Amino acid sequence: MLEARDPCAGEHARAVGAWVGRLCEELAIAGEARAFAELCGLLHDVGMIATPESILRKAGPLNGGERSIVREHPAAGERILEGIAELSRCATVVRAHHERWDGTGYPDGLAYAAIPLEARIVAVADAFHAMISARPYRAPIAPRAALDLMAEGRGMQFDPAVVDALQHLYRHTQPAPRRADRESSSA
Repeated sequence: MLEARDPCAGEHARAVGAWVGRLCEELAIAGEARAFAELCGLLHDVGMIATPESILRKAGPLNGGERSIVREHPAAGERILEGIAELSRCATVVRAHHERWDGTGYPDGLAYAAIPLEARIVAVADAFHAMISARPYRAPIAPRAALDLMAEGRGMQFDPAVVDALQHLYRHTQPAPRRADRESSSA
């Protein structure tokens, strides 16, 4: 449903699910627990279907009222998923994916381990992918710059262990610089 409204949202949902899977692997989460976390990543923004299209497609920054409406999507997602027996387990994680490690997130102001682990993983995957993706209101950020921003949010917005996993994962999945690149950077 979300992708039918906004193809970019569908692409983002699939990418977040994939990043969640990679992070789970890095965090040694496997099997059913990993599959569950990936599903939660895929569904994290389902509540956006309740957000007016004028807000979703707005080319500029959102005003305070529009931001308040967007902030309702985790609770809307929870309500949607609670009504679908096969997906209801994801409802709590979807509700919590915008909570912050330091307790200043929404909708419930949860902090630290009170935030489900899967939601903490989704939060990192969601933020990272959003940063490195083009948005109607801004160009994508280079992955290295996005990693720096994630590191700035470590221990405040994001679970430090999950940010560390992303940093480690990204460092170990990037190709090593070619010899000519190393030589030209040292000259």
